[in-house]
Amino acid sequence: MAQGDHIYCRIYHNDKSPYHHGIDCGNDTVIHYQNNYKDGKDRIIRWVSMTEFTKNRKIYIKKHDKCDPPIVVFMRAKRRLGEESYNIFYNNCEHFAHYCKTGEPISPQVEKVKEIIGDNGVAVADGFSKNVINVIKSVQSSKKSIEDTLNKWKDKDDDDRDGSFLKLF
Repeated sequence: MAQGDHIYCRIYHNDKSPYHHGIDCGNDTVIHYQNNYKDGKDRIIRWVSMTEFTKNRKIYIKKHDKCDPPIVVFMRAKRRLGEESYNIFYNNCEHFAHYCKTGEPISPQVEKVKEIIGDNGVAVADGFSKNVINVIKSVQSSKKSIEDTLNKWKDKDDDDRDGSFLKLF
Protein backbone atom coordinates (compact mmCIF):
# COMPACT_ATOMS: atom_id res chain seq x y z
CA MET A 1 0.00 0.00 0.00
CA ALA A 2 1.06 3.56 -0.63
CA GLN A 3 -0.03 7.08 0.23
CA GLY A 4 -3.11 7.96 -1.80
CA ASP A 5 -4.38 4.40 -2.19
CA HIS A 6 -8.13 3.86 -1.87
CA ILE A 7 -8.30 1.06 0.69
CA TYR A 8 -11.18 -0.88 2.17
CA CYS A 9 -12.01 -3.73 4.54
CA ARG A 10 -15.11 -5.62 5.52
CA ILE A 11 -17.22 -3.94 8.19
CA TYR A 12 -18.05 -7.23 9.87
CA HIS A 13 -15.72 -10.15 10.62
CA ASN A 14 -17.13 -12.39 7.89
CA ASP A 15 -16.76 -12.98 4.15
CA LYS A 16 -19.64 -10.71 3.14
CA SER A 17 -20.00 -7.03 2.34
CA PRO A 18 -20.54 -4.20 3.21
CA TYR A 19 -17.11 -2.66 3.12
CA HIS A 20 -15.59 0.35 4.86
CA HIS A 21 -13.43 2.66 2.71
CA GLY A 22 -10.68 5.17 3.37
CA ILE A 23 -7.56 6.80 1.95
CA ASP A 24 -4.11 5.53 2.92
CA CYS A 25 -2.10 8.55 4.13
CA GLY A 26 1.21 6.75 4.60
CA ASN A 27 2.91 6.28 7.97
CA ASP A 28 0.33 3.61 8.83
CA THR A 29 -2.57 6.13 8.93
CA VAL A 30 -5.90 6.51 7.13
CA ILE A 31 -8.40 9.30 6.53
CA HIS A 32 -11.96 7.95 6.46
CA TYR A 33 -15.58 8.79 7.13
CA GLN A 34 -16.00 7.25 10.54
CA ASN A 35 -19.44 5.85 11.25
CA ASN A 36 -20.53 3.60 14.06
CA TYR A 37 -22.90 1.37 12.09
CA LYS A 38 -24.71 0.09 15.19
CA ASP A 39 -25.90 3.43 16.54
CA GLY A 40 -25.07 5.97 13.82
CA LYS A 41 -22.68 7.95 16.01
CA ASP A 42 -19.33 9.49 15.06
CA ARG A 43 -20.28 10.51 11.53
CA ILE A 44 -17.12 12.52 10.93
CA ILE A 45 -14.10 12.41 8.64
CA ARG A 46 -11.10 11.54 10.81
CA TRP A 47 -7.39 10.80 10.44
CA VAL A 48 -6.71 7.59 12.38
CA SER A 49 -4.18 4.80 12.71
CA MET A 50 -4.40 1.89 10.29
CA THR A 51 -5.17 -0.37 13.26
CA GLU A 52 -8.14 1.76 14.31
CA PHE A 53 -9.41 1.78 10.71
CA THR A 54 -9.07 -1.96 10.06
CA LYS A 55 -9.91 -3.33 13.52
CA ASN A 56 -7.79 -6.37 12.62
CA ARG A 57 -9.61 -7.06 9.35
CA LYS A 58 -7.91 -7.74 6.03
CA ILE A 59 -7.15 -4.62 3.94
CA TYR A 60 -7.85 -4.46 0.21
CA ILE A 61 -6.73 -1.87 -2.34
CA LYS A 62 -9.42 -0.56 -4.70
CA LYS A 63 -8.10 -0.24 -8.25
CA HIS A 64 -9.34 2.64 -10.39
CA ASP A 65 -8.98 2.82 -14.16
CA LYS A 66 -8.55 6.59 -14.02
CA CYS A 67 -7.36 8.36 -10.90
CA ASP A 68 -5.49 11.43 -9.79
CA PRO A 69 -1.89 11.54 -8.48
CA PRO A 70 -1.40 10.46 -4.85
CA ILE A 71 -0.69 14.00 -3.62
CA VAL A 72 -4.01 15.24 -5.06
CA VAL A 73 -5.83 12.29 -3.47
CA PHE A 74 -4.18 12.96 -0.10
CA MET A 75 -4.92 16.71 -0.24
CA ARG A 76 -8.60 16.10 -1.10
CA ALA A 77 -8.91 13.79 1.89
CA LYS A 78 -7.09 16.21 4.18
CA ARG A 79 -9.29 19.16 3.12
CA ARG A 80 -12.41 17.30 4.26
CA LEU A 81 -11.15 16.44 7.75
CA GLY A 82 -13.81 17.22 10.35
CA GLU A 83 -16.71 17.08 7.88
CA GLU A 84 -19.91 15.83 9.51
CA SER A 85 -22.24 15.36 6.53
CA TYR A 86 -22.43 11.56 6.45
CA ASN A 87 -25.35 10.03 4.58
CA ILE A 88 -25.41 6.32 3.84
CA PHE A 89 -26.97 6.85 0.39
CA TYR A 90 -25.40 10.10 -0.79
CA ASN A 91 -22.19 10.79 1.18
CA ASN A 92 -20.77 7.67 2.79
CA CYS A 93 -17.21 6.41 3.28
CA GLU A 94 -17.11 4.92 -0.23
CA HIS A 95 -18.36 8.17 -1.82
CA PHE A 96 -15.60 9.96 0.14
CA ALA A 97 -12.75 7.61 -0.85
CA HIS A 98 -13.87 7.44 -4.50
CA TYR A 99 -14.10 11.24 -4.61
CA CYS A 100 -10.62 11.62 -3.15
CA LYS A 101 -9.20 9.18 -5.70
CA THR A 102 -11.06 10.35 -8.84
CA GLY A 103 -12.86 13.62 -8.12
CA GLU A 104 -16.26 11.87 -8.42
CA PRO A 105 -18.30 10.87 -5.34
CA ILE A 106 -19.54 7.42 -6.34
CA SER A 107 -20.53 4.39 -4.25
CA PRO A 108 -20.91 1.16 -6.24
CA GLN A 109 -22.44 -0.44 -3.11
CA VAL A 110 -25.22 2.18 -3.16
CA GLU A 111 -25.60 1.82 -6.92
CA LYS A 112 -26.28 -1.93 -6.40
CA VAL A 113 -28.97 -1.06 -3.84
CA LYS A 114 -30.52 1.42 -6.32
CA GLU A 115 -30.68 -1.37 -8.93
CA ILE A 116 -32.67 -3.47 -6.49
CA ILE A 117 -35.00 -0.92 -4.87
CA GLY A 118 -34.78 2.00 -7.31
CA ASP A 119 -34.26 5.70 -6.67
CA ASN A 120 -37.68 6.01 -4.98
CA GLY A 121 -36.81 3.15 -2.63
CA VAL A 122 -33.53 4.86 -1.73
CA ALA A 123 -35.37 8.14 -1.06
CA VAL A 124 -37.85 6.36 1.23
CA ALA A 125 -35.08 4.46 3.03
CA ASP A 126 -33.05 7.67 3.41
CA GLY A 127 -36.03 9.46 4.93
CA PHE A 128 -36.66 6.53 7.26
CA SER A 129 -33.01 6.38 8.38
CA LYS A 130 -32.98 10.14 9.08
CA ASN A 131 -36.15 9.78 11.18
CA VAL A 132 -34.68 6.87 13.14
CA ILE A 133 -31.49 8.84 13.79
CA ASN A 134 -33.52 11.88 14.93
CA VAL A 135 -35.53 9.68 17.30
CA ILE A 136 -32.33 8.18 18.75
CA LYS A 137 -30.81 11.66 19.20
CA SER A 138 -34.02 12.90 20.83
CA VAL A 139 -34.11 9.97 23.26
CA GLN A 140 -30.43 10.47 24.10
CA SER A 141 -31.00 14.20 24.63
CA SER A 142 -34.06 13.54 26.83
CA LYS A 143 -32.17 10.96 28.86
CA LYS A 144 -29.29 13.42 29.40
CA SER A 145 -31.73 16.18 30.40
CA ILE A 146 -33.47 13.90 32.91
CA GLU A 147 -30.13 12.75 34.35
CA ASP A 148 -28.97 16.37 34.68
CA THR A 149 -32.20 17.34 36.46
CA LEU A 150 -31.99 14.39 38.83
CA ASN A 151 -28.37 15.21 39.63
CA LYS A 152 -29.27 18.84 40.35
CA TRP A 153 -32.07 17.74 42.67
CA LYS A 154 -29.78 15.24 44.34
CA ASP A 155 -27.03 17.86 44.81
CA LYS A 156 -29.59 20.27 46.23
CA ASP A 157 -30.90 17.67 48.66
CA ASP A 158 -27.55 16.14 49.69
CA ASP A 159 -28.32 16.98 53.30
CA ASP A 160 -31.52 14.93 53.10
CA ARG A 161 -30.39 11.82 54.99
CA ASP A 162 -33.76 10.10 55.32
CA GLY A 163 -34.08 9.44 51.57
CA SER A 164 -37.21 11.53 51.04
CA PHE A 165 -35.67 12.75 47.77
CA LEU A 166 -36.10 9.26 46.34
CA LYS A 167 -39.75 9.17 47.42
CA LEU A 168 -40.45 11.64 44.60
CA PHE A 169 -40.06 8.74 42.18
